[in-house]
Amino acid sequence: MPLSNTALSVAVGALMALVPLAHDVSAADPSPSAASAACKGARTCYVDVSVAQIWVSPDRVRTVDAKALTNPVDIRGWFAAMAHDINLRRDVPGETQALYGGRVTVVDTMTKDGVLWDKVVVHGQPTPRDAAGYPGWVPDRQLTKLRKKAPSGTTVERVTSPTAWGYGSRQALAAGAPSKAGTEYSFNTEFAVKPVAGAPSVVEARANDGTPIYFERGDLAKVPTSGVSGDDVVAEARKFLGLEYLWSGTAGFGYDCSGLTSQVYSALGMTIPRDSQPQFDAGDGGAPAGSAEGERITSLTDLRPGDVLGFGSSTSNVTHVGIYVGRNDKGVPMMINSPRTGERVREEPLANRPFVGATRFIGS
Repeated sequence: MPLSNTALSVAVGALMALVPLAHDVSAADPSPSAASAACKGARTCYVDVSVAQIWVSPDRVRTVDAKALTNPVDIRGWFAAMAHDINLRRDVPGETQALYGGRVTVVDTMTKDGVLWDKVVVHGQPTPRDAAGYPGWVPDRQLTKLRKKAPSGTTVERVTSPTAWGYGSRQALAAGAPSKAGTEYSFNTEFAVKPVAGAPSVVEARANDGTPIYFERGDLAKVPTSGVSGDDVVAEARKFLGLEYLWSGTAGFGYDCSGLTSQVYSALGMTIPRDSQPQFDAGDGGAPAGSAEGERITSLTDLRPGDVLGFGSSTSNVTHVGIYVGRNDKGVPMMINSPRTGERVREEPLANRPFVGATRFIGS
């Protein structure tokens, strides 16, 4: 990934300085601004934008990344800014993302061109790189130290649609005016939720600061606690057929290969490693801290739907993963995967890539 030069870094800093630190739920929300709620020295903080890109280093950020650095964040605008050049999307200077409300631990801070940055580890994304979580940098303005305790009568649910719009009022939800009064949240974003009296098609979720966010009932559901099958994994993955690949993506706006597999499993209540090689290694007793262990499958004939397939030049160089679907009506083994920059999530034969084995996380 190319390093940004000084001029690019200064431009990004100047643009970020001009962006107001607004709350990410609704322009009409009465909640405190991010200026008062940002991390600012706290060790435990929470993601306060719909999706926070976790960057390799503030020095690597490019001018085209400006829309991914703000609060509220503009992920679709960031995609649009990169649409004209596949190299911009291929060379995103980050390796993962974190969803709204996700917990991070701040391990360092720095100021770059007037912008405060936090070095964090993202919990819930196991990696051998750090036992605490996935490491990287995020603008302090995209985090908050506020995390109100969920009120009684709520249950924990996650977004089950690829993305879902949440609104600061029931009136805004009914009006369906996302550009003016709502925020688009990703699949697998977790909220404390309660029903709305007299409105069975609506649920009330809670933002980090305790203010309400209203969703359509069908966009959220409880995470399964038992009885999950490989077919369930396949069904979740199929929701994203046609979604554009994004290097580092772990959100319903765009996934990379291991972002898709890890988030599908997470949404079904199972935490597996974030990246391809660790997902494969988890089948041989090599799961990093916080991850489920799996079972190694070496033969194509032994595969079951939901198995995480590994591809690469060897078992120690797994560079791509997918989810086994089963055999099609011609007997060809098929998988769902997010292939590469410039392509979209698709169902295709395994034979298109060098198969080195699989990890079975369900039914092992």
